[in-house]
Order: sequence, then structure tokens, then C-alpha cells
Amino acid sequence: MKPLVAAFTAAAVIGSALVGCSEDPPVAAKAVEVDSPLVALTPGEYNNTVRDLLGLPSDGSSWPSLPADVEALVPSRSTGEGTFGAKAPDVPPWPWPLSPEAGIDGFEGMAKGQATSPYRIEQLQKAALTYAAYTLVSPIFFTCDAKAWRTLAKDKQKDCASKSVLRFAQRAYRRPISGDEGTRLTAFFDANWADSSANEAIVLTIAGVLQAPALLYRAETGETGDEIDSVRPLTGWEMASRLSYFLWDSMPDPVLFQAAATDALRTQDQVQAQAERMLKDKRARASVVRFHNQWLGTDAVLGMSPARRQYATMYGLQPTPPLDTTGDAAWPSVLNPVRHSLKNEADLFYAHVVFDGPGTLAGMLTDRTGWVSEKTGPIYGVGNCTGIQYPGAGPGKGSCTLDPKKVDTSAANSYPVAFGGVAAVYQKLTLNLYKTTYPAGERAGILTLGSVLAIGAHPVHPSPILRGVRILDRLMCRELGTPPPTAEAGAPSDSSTAPKTNRARTEESTKTAGCAGCHSQINPPGFAFENYDSFGRFRAKDNGETVNAADEMEIPGEGKIAFKNAVELAKKLSTSSTVHDCYATRWVRYATGVEVGKDHSELTRLQADFRADSDIKKLLVAITASDLFRFRRAGGK
Repeated sequence: MKPLVAAFTAAAVIGSALVGCSEDPPVAAKAVEVDSPLVALTPGEYNNTVRDLLGLPSDGSSWPSLPADVEALVPSRSTGEGTFGAKAPDVPPWPWPLSPEAGIDGFEGMAKGQATSPYRIEQLQKAALTYAAYTLVSPIFFTCDAKAWRTLAKDKQKDCASKSVLRFAQRAYRRPISGDEGTRLTAFFDANWADSSANEAIVLTIAGVLQAPALLYRAETGETGDEIDSVRPLTGWEMASRLSYFLWDSMPDPVLFQAAATDALRTQDQVQAQAERMLKDKRARASVVRFHNQWLGTDAVLGMSPARRQYATMYGLQPTPPLDTTGDAAWPSVLNPVRHSLKNEADLFYAHVVFDGPGTLAGMLTDRTGWVSEKTGPIYGVGNCTGIQYPGAGPGKGSCTLDPKKVDTSAANSYPVAFGGVAAVYQKLTLNLYKTTYPAGERAGILTLGSVLAIGAHPVHPSPILRGVRILDRLMCRELGTPPPTAEAGAPSDSSTAPKTNRARTEESTKTAGCAGCHSQINPPGFAFENYDSFGRFRAKDNGETVNAADEMEIPGEGKIAFKNAVELAKKLSTSSTVHDCYATRWVRYATGVEVGKDHSELTRLQADFRADSDIKKLLVAITASDLFRFRRAGGK
């Protein structure tokens, strides 16, 4: 049987059982009826789970080499030929580049935004074969000594391998495997052992485990027989997975598995204690960062494309490249590291606010701590940081020092660059980021981060419309509907020779009767950011005229707020009940994978508590202890 076919068949043979083990009945609790869909692991969750199953590091380039006799089983991730005939570079084996989910409202992990496809199944199959081979070099796979295993007698070698496969499957399924599952898995392993080498038998069997529904999906049946008003509490094993994928984007650790096995995830206090422990782990930082990237869409900064003709002089380049094409690569070589620097600066800010700084949503909107690299110094106007040099750098407006915990972004910034689809080239990027405090009145909080500003802009001019929509949609949960078909045609010109100011052009193009209704809400918060160009650089003038960033906006139920600029707008939004309620709603939906209704009693309780202190970590712990998180509908969806 061919390896790919054998591995695919294995998934069907050993992965059909999805029912969790029942535990003792929980204490009586007020059950809340919520949808309980079958939620698939997101691409990031799948990769993190595989990494943790293997006990290997997050830097795929540092993974150990595979035994020679199984390399033929591993699908190639390269075309074998580099760009323009050059030797293809080595591609790190982890993470696997699975296609992103469609998502719901910008978020992955939402049941209604997940769908499979033949291409995705093929990619999961290739990933499974690849990662199955790494069990042979995993420090935690074998139940016996890994080095001694290779020299054992054949019968003892098989016994150790079989036990190792069964233990791996139990960890992969995140619950005890049933008797039928164990029987099928053992039979499949025995067949592979009879027809293949010892190494190949392990790889082909584990490839099936890595494609089993029990790994790929988070299936929840709840405690059967413990229904309260048609609602069931989750089993301990299901709760362990809910907690780990919510707070860590990965599988449970040994402590969670032990808690599940000893029925210690039943009460609110037990769940809260685990959540508080997990938030102290570094994996929680990465998960919280991921939520905020999806909330604000800041991953999109990796595709930002400011126009060379408008911004090249910031980096000492001519606005127009030479006609002989020798300078064609100069601007892309500037933009790629700038994009990744802006992305990592935002990541550091999110983690700082939640774990090291004020810890509140108010702090998220007002904290002036920031990070800057030699690539983004020209954007922030910071010129006196150690190691930062760029054309025209002066004394700078702020001061910064090397962050005591130097940021190593090289592993996170291996990124593909495609040339006409010929080949994928992986370039390893290393950035030194320095901690700074932004000047008062110029920047504060998430809304003035370079990444957030850059994704709300066109190549030449910033977009008050995009920036205004972000405020209403992401921070206030306002549903604005779809713009009319003629909206794009009537948009302001994005030409460097466009007359008047950007604000004046936007006002002119949106004043018609068909536009004014929506834009009377969108434009005011968008105009607050007119002090920032498409690169996110602060400016006092636009097209020779003084920038006007002042306006006022209506917050339903709270009245009008007036502001002079973005910093003042952010400060006023930081005390808004609407903004706090929206933020809490997004976290609840993210945690449960379903679009919980805005009038749900548990949601409104969580919102009220969050408004009282704005503490983000307390909100996350409260969500895990809520009935929304701990119960499922008995009928299930």
C-alpha cells in the first residue's frame, strides 16, 4: 500500500470514535442553553498541537533531522528548484502552511466559519505524514528509552512501539481511548509492523492518528445523564480541551490532563484556579496576542503597500526607480522588514498591556508604551535609540532604550516570498526592537499603533472611511451593512497630486444623499486620525494645510463625545460602556466558538462585571467559570 494511501486509510480505521468518557455527576448549577457545535482545530491550533504532542520547539528550523529510512515517506514542501534556477532553500518542517479559515467577523475558530475542502484534506494528509516521522526523533514519544529501543530484541521493540503509539493516541485525542479504538489502532499497527520496517510502521500508524476526527475536532457530548433543563455540563476531558484551546491555542498540558482524570474540573472554583494558572504561562501571552490580531485585523499589515512615489524618501530612496530596473527590488526590500516590525510591535504592545502593564481595556486604548526598530524609526520619528540609524534621523521626539528582554523575532518571521509563482523563497528576518514611550498628545494605545494605522490607508493617502469603520465595527460592534455598488467609484482620488486636504476630499465625496446617512457616523471617528499618513507617520500638515482632526460622534445610549484628535478620542472611548461591552462580547464568542446573542443573560452579566473594573485577565477567568463555557446543549448543534 502506498504511504499516502495507507495514512489516509488509517484515519478512517482508527479515528471514528468521538465520544468522551463520562464522569461523576456535577453539583447542581444553573444551566444556560447554548449552541454546542463541532469545532475544528484552526490551522494555528493544529500546528501548536502537533508541536506539543512531539515535544519539539516552536522554531521549526531547529527541529532534529529525520532517520534516512523514513525520508521517502515524507512529502516534499519544496518544488526542488529555486528561483531563477538557484538551489531551493530548505523549508522549515513546522509550522505547516494550512490554508486559513473563512472565519466569522474576522475570527477563526468559529463553527459557522469553518469548512473543509479536498485541498485542505490533502494538506492535512501531507502534514500528518511529515509530523508522524518526527515521532522517531521526539524526546517524549517512546515509553521506553528511545536510544535503547533501536537495539532491543524484535518482540520487545514492538511492545515498546505499540505502547508508545497508544499513549500518543490518548494524548492526541485528549481523552482516554475507548476499547474499540484501542483494538482498531493496535490491529492497524500490527499490520504495518508486518509489512514495513519498525520505523515505517510507527510513522504510518501515527499518520492515521494525526488525521483522526478525535484530534482534528473538539467534539463535546457533555455528561450524559446529568442534564439540567436540556443542558449538560462538559466532562472533565472536554473542559480541559476547552480551557487549553481558549487560553493556549493548543492541547492540554499534564496538569490539565491530571485534573480531568481526577474529576477536578467540575466546579467553578476548580475551573477558575486552572484558568488563573494558565494565564501565568507564556503560551497565554501568544493566545491573547492572537485574539487581538484577529480583533483588529493587524495581521493584514504584512500586506501593506504604501506607494514608493509617496514615501521612498523616508528611507533614502528616490521616489521613482531607475529605468534600467536595477532599483526595482529596493522598495520591497524596505517594506518587508517594516511590515514585520509593525506586526511584532503590535504583538508586544498587546502582551504588555494585558500581562505587564495596566491590564485593562482602558490601558489598551491609552497606554503610551511602544516598540520601535531601525526599520520603523522613520515612522515614529524616534532618532536617538541605540542602534537606530536612518536617513535624516535627528535628535528625535522620544527616547528609548534596549528592552531588558531583548525581543527575538527571527523564528516568528520566517516568511515566504513568491516570484511569479515559480518558487517559494523563505527569508529569515531578524529584528531588534527597542522599548519606547510615545510623546504625549501624539500617540496612545492600540488605535495609534503603526500597524492599525497602516491597514486603514490606501497606498498614497490615509482613509478616514476605513479607520472610521474600524472604530464602529471592531470597538463598538456596530453593524453598518454593505456599502452601495457605486461607493468605490465615488471614493476620493488616491493620487499624490489630488487637491485640497484628505479630509476635504472625503467630505466632498460622501455628502450626497445616498452616502450621508452612513458617513455621518463613519467619518467623524475616521477624521480623528488625519494626523497620521498611510505609513502611520504623524503629520501636522496635509497638502500644505494644517490638519483638522477635531469632530464629534454619537455613542448610542451614551450621547455625543467631542474630540480634538485621535489621542483624545481614544481616551473617551476608554471609558465607554459600549466599547467595554463590545470587547467582552468578542471574547465570549471567541471562547465558545458561537455567536452568543447580545441579550444573553450570562453575556450581560459578564459585561456588567467587566465595565466595573476593565480588567482583561479577570474577564477571561470569568468567562471560563461561566455557564456559557461550562455547559452545552444536550441535543447539541
